[in-house]
Amino acid sequence: MVLNPFFTQGTSSEQNLVQDLINEQLRTYGVDIFYLPRKYMTENTVIREVVQSKFDMALPLEAYIDNYDQYSGAGNLLSKFGIESKDEVRLIISRERFENYITPLIQNQSNIKLSSRPKSGDLIWFPLDDRIYEIKDIEYAKPYYQLQDLYVYELYCELFQLQDEVIATGIEDVDNNLIGEDYDGSTDDGINTIQGPTQTLTLVGSAVTSTALTSIRDGAIRYIRILERGGGYATPPRVAISSAPSGGVTGIATAVMIGGINVCNLNANPSLQSVQQVQLVNTGSGYTSAPGVQFFSNTGAGAAATVGISTTGGVGIVTISSAGSGYVTAPTVTFTPPKHVGAAATAILDVPMVSTGVSVTSAPISVGGSSFLFPGGTTGGVFYNTAPTVTFALPTGTGNAAIVTSTLSNIAQTGGTVESLAISSGGKFYTSAPLVVIAHPGVSYASATIGIAGSSINPSSVAFSTTGRAYTSAPTVTIGTGIGTNTPIQVAVGIATIHPITGIVTAVSFNISDSWATGTGATIGLGYTVTPTISFSAPSPVQATATVTVSAAGTVNSISIGNSGFGYNSAPAVSVAGPGGADEQFRALGIATIRSTSIKTQGTIGIGSTSITGVTTTSIVVGDRVRLGIGYSDLYNFIPIDTFVTKVESGIIFINNAATNVGIATSVFEFGRANCGVVTGIAVTYGGGGYLSPPNVTVSNEVSEKNYINFPGISTATGISTINVGGTVASINVLDAGYGYVITPEVTLSNPESAGTGTFVFNEIITGSSSGTTARVRTWDATNNVLVVGTVSGEFSAGETLTGSTSGASYELRIVDVQPADDGFADNINIETEADSIIDFSEQNPFGMP
Repeated sequence: MVLNPFFTQGTSSEQNLVQDLINEQLRTYGVDIFYLPRKYMTENTVIREVVQSKFDMALPLEAYIDNYDQYSGAGNLLSKFGIESKDEVRLIISRERFENYITPLIQNQSNIKLSSRPKSGDLIWFPLDDRIYEIKDIEYAKPYYQLQDLYVYELYCELFQLQDEVIATGIEDVDNNLIGEDYDGSTDDGINTIQGPTQTLTLVGSAVTSTALTSIRDGAIRYIRILERGGGYATPPRVAISSAPSGGVTGIATAVMIGGINVCNLNANPSLQSVQQVQLVNTGSGYTSAPGVQFFSNTGAGAAATVGISTTGGVGIVTISSAGSGYVTAPTVTFTPPKHVGAAATAILDVPMVSTGVSVTSAPISVGGSSFLFPGGTTGGVFYNTAPTVTFALPTGTGNAAIVTSTLSNIAQTGGTVESLAISSGGKFYTSAPLVVIAHPGVSYASATIGIAGSSINPSSVAFSTTGRAYTSAPTVTIGTGIGTNTPIQVAVGIATIHPITGIVTAVSFNISDSWATGTGATIGLGYTVTPTISFSAPSPVQATATVTVSAAGTVNSISIGNSGFGYNSAPAVSVAGPGGADEQFRALGIATIRSTSIKTQGTIGIGSTSITGVTTTSIVVGDRVRLGIGYSDLYNFIPIDTFVTKVESGIIFINNAATNVGIATSVFEFGRANCGVVTGIAVTYGGGGYLSPPNVTVSNEVSEKNYINFPGISTATGISTINVGGTVASINVLDAGYGYVITPEVTLSNPESAGTGTFVFNEIITGSSSGTTARVRTWDATNNVLVVGTVSGEFSAGETLTGSTSGASYELRIVDVQPADDGFADNINIETEADSIIDFSEQNPFGMP
């Protein structure tokens, strides 16, 4: 041996001491890190290429930062492909700690290549800058064999660049590095923070039906219909509409295109198009004649169209009040048909008014204002083909509880019972008999004191402070020993007696010779040294009960005593449960009567008169149009156009225009319009009850009850919708504004097709229903239904359902975007765009027409 055998060159105890000192220094001056061992999930066995790795373990360990002054490495680099960070850190960890702590936890894990020491490719989460580093190299022999042993590993780590690796450790601080700790995937100023390659999936959102509102306008553009499609348009032409008259609003429209040479020979290039349709964004207003329309474009030509207007009642702009969600195809837009004005009425109450309210006695039809086709008014509504429904509002206010008072019988004769109950107020709005509660008479014990004579009870010393009440049987008497008394030689026994009617205690006997104590064992006792106590058991008062009945009008109308009770010393309070409030039982009811068509009846009108006499006025209402029953279109017609009824009296009709007859005329006159039903009255079938003020009367005015749509020229509006990539309604345009709307129509959109539900969670696995493709969730934008995923295995297919493994969220896939997010620095997209522009598609396909 060459070495001196008398020097050890390092014993195990010395080596252990050095290792312990190093471990202590690391724990004192180091930082906590997480060690993420790489699992090799898929590997190419030919060239040993790692296809997919997974990091699902994060093990805490202490480490010393060797490059304490700054990052090492090349720093940040700006290239054509964006900003790349080449930051590096050098970390020193303890061999012993790794072998004793990390190795046992990973050595039996599948897909881990090396467990006895750190391995290149494993990851380190560095807490100081909250970033993940990849181990690129390991110095395992530095310092070099001090005392013939190695104590540390020095790890050379470079900032990790995520590709298709799976990071799912379950530790939030580690896993959220995938999205840069911003759970929406971007900073406040919009910079993308998602790490690694991703795909953006636009999903069909949860099914929520869109809603919209509109208005009606006079002099609106009704439609723009294509006469010539034209062709050669590279972009949709601008639709120019001539200005509306002063005070009006100029319409706005947009062109919808169709492509193909089969549509127009100007479309030799498949990208060129023709005008297929014109949609109205704003129908305008105030037009008295059809405006002109032209199509302007720098490319195509030849499109032409014709315009129609709605002089009365066309729909205006359609405003989306809720965009909805979950639409795969644009929903159908439906406008309710025109229905014209409905009837109105005013309720009349019974008199005199009372505090509990009264009933409705009648509901006369209100005079209606002038409207389209009815310049004299629309009393009774117009164009009813069936009798409408009449609804009276419920009585207002809350229900009033009934009030009842009681009287007490003579206590000396009955012992205190309820003699009678009287209804002070019957209350209001009772639908069933309420609960009646009569106050309890209360419990009154007898109370007394007693003295002794010698060592026995002195019977004559009993003094009552109260005799109690409502004893139905003699109470038990208990004689106490008193304070300081030893147990008596013989306990005294007292026997009480009560008044047979009032139930009060009248006396206590200690002598069996007394009539009520005979045979009871009454005794004065023996051995009492101090004054004893005397007490009595409880009495037995009885609570009175009662029931009531309720009238059809909802008031308490009678009350009956069920049990008069016992032991009352004053008239008890009586409470009656309150009603639940007005309900259908108290609502007035009525039926509308209608006149289904015009009335033709004979009358006489004087020269130039404004009144027709000798008329049967039944069912004629103010506002009815007036004309001759026959001959109104002939030359001898003497009732001017737009004549209507202004007042109806017995046998006399007053009109707004003077007749043009030259002699007194007796003829048949027509009042109203043929097949135009009006409400002539409301028959109150049940007056209800409890009304303190006249209720609102609602007369239905549904499209199903009307035949206005059958009137010549009346037309229902039509529209069309578009949806955005997120499956929400983006716009609603008008195809035909309709004609004759007097009441603003309702806009209805069809229901969405989606059945999507739930909320995706970060880093869960999603699976495509048909493709079987899986991916990891990075971010989920529920507002726009956009899901950003990474670590994609396979290709997703539009139309399949994506389901989250953890959240259970499930949505249909609408659009797949595999393009990387533009971070504002990389030139990838610009390079691709420039490459595409090398080949000229502007004239036609350079590779030939299909």
